[in-house]
Amino acid sequence: MSKRVLIADDDDDALSCLANLLTALGHQVAQACSGMQALDVARQFGPEVVILDLGMTPMDGLAAARALRALPGGHSMMLVALTGWGQPQHHEMTQEAGFDIHLVKPVSIDQLGFILSMTQP
Repeated sequence: MSKRVLIADDDDDALSCLANLLTALGHQVAQACSGMQALDVARQFGPEVVILDLGMTPMDGLAAARALRALPGGHSMMLVALTGWGQPQHHEMTQEAGFDIHLVKPVSIDQLGFILSMTQP
């Protein structure tokens, strides 16, 4: 089932690669290159799933997640941290910021497919 997925990453290659992959899987994809832009796009696009890199500047993925949760309908979005940060304290930080899932890069197509299948239609 097709989902509306917003991806935010300040690495252009990572962003376009993931967007192309999810589009090829049949999902509607919107892209943002910063946390602030992710908020603007989310307001317009109404994503069901938001995949955020954590290391973006000036607003990192943790701050963006908190702000997304504060939007109308923000608690119904599935927030996925997709990051190179994989230490236990990073998992705690993402949980406290309101993320549903913490994935460490690189992520497999099977992992993404499974996670997207968990969202409500």
